[in-house]
Amino acid sequence: MKVSSSRARLVPAALALTGALALVLAGVLGVGVAPLQMAQAEAALRLDESPAAVTVTGTTFDAAAKSDALVAANATATATTVALIPLAKTATPIVKSVARTTRTTSVSRSGAPGGWKTAKVSWYGPGFYGHTMAGGGTLTPTSMVVAHRSMAFGTRIEFQYKGKTCVAVVQDRGPFIAGRTFDLGPGTAKALGFGGVGTVSYRILGK
Repeated sequence: MKVSSSRARLVPAALALTGALALVLAGVLGVGVAPLQMAQAEAALRLDESPAAVTVTGTTFDAAAKSDALVAANATATATTVALIPLAKTATPIVKSVARTTRTTSVSRSGAPGGWKTAKVSWYGPGFYGHTMAGGGTLTPTSMVVAHRSMAFGTRIEFQYKGKTCVAVVQDRGPFIAGRTFDLGPGTAKALGFGGVGTVSYRILGK
């Protein structure tokens, strides 16, 4: 079948519309679009190879019809591009996960509860009765207290000495002689049967 320029204007246009719909359908269904585009480009190239008439899929095109076919092919490519734009996939954003690290700091504080230890201690009383202690209160012969250089006032400490045990409260400051850890108050020293300077076992109970 031979097609003149006037008729060719309709036939390629119909083919072009069909090609555009096929390309859109291919995009929707997930069919590869590239092979169809390659076939369309090949057909357009064949129609433009020479001024002689050419037959494509059973239809013969003259020189003028070939020109119209190229115009229609270009229109098809444009329509296909516009139709496929909505089908573009949106890039999935990359979510970065930030690992959170929890740091645990162990702080050793004087006065915190602990196990049994030993320490060199002394005691005080006579000559200080009636005096106000650094942590408050008046020192008496029965005060169950203990003096320490820095431990928090109110901290309870359990002492052991030669089989005897008692609990005293940090209420004063001292001792002020190097090598000694505690100064036992008069009531504490009496409960332990302690006198002079010596070594005792102790553990911090806390407040």
